[in-house]
Amino acid sequence: MGTVKTKAIILRESNMGDFDKMLTMLTTDFRKDILFCKRIKKDKQ
Repeated sequence: MGTVKTKAIILRESNMGDFDKMLTMLTTDFRKDILFCKRIKKDKQ
């Protein structure tokens, strides 16, 4: 899977465990997409 750039508005942000997040976005072509971000939060040291 490659990298895709698009403009979007984040509708919802949910924490999924300690390091992951799930984002629900509305893109410029009025599609509602769900994005899972793995290891997005950093360790607190």
